[in-house]
Amino acid sequence: MKTIGFKWVALCIVSVCATFVSAQSDLTVKVKNIRSAKGKVMIAADKGQYAMVDATGDTATLVLKEMPEGKCKLYVYHDENGNYQLDREDGVPAENCAIVDLDMTAEAKTIDVELKDVRALQDKAKK
Repeated sequence: MKTIGFKWVALCIVSVCATFVSAQSDLTVKVKNIRSAKGKVMIAADKGQYAMVDATGDTATLVLKEMPEGKCKLYVYHDENGNYQLDREDGVPAENCAIVDLDMTAEAKTIDVELKDVRALQDKAKK
């Protein structure tokens, strides 16, 4: 009788653990429109993954490891002065950046992200 009870508990634990496991895959992000070859290009996902590389030209490639399937946000910016934060002037990003809404699937292996100069876009909208 004890053996049957133990097996039942073990089966329940395995079933619960399997429910929390989701498919994961690596995501390659090609970042475009990097303003200069200074500082770093940084990316973070709202699921906890992050990466950074040195800015060496107008494009960079970063890989986010073990991205879970489902909806997520990616935050990308060019940390031109190397202070590891997105600088702002009057609350508006002073460094090129982008926010991407992504529905991560097993087929999504590579995406392109173009950084934007938010200050220039805001000034243009005012005119």
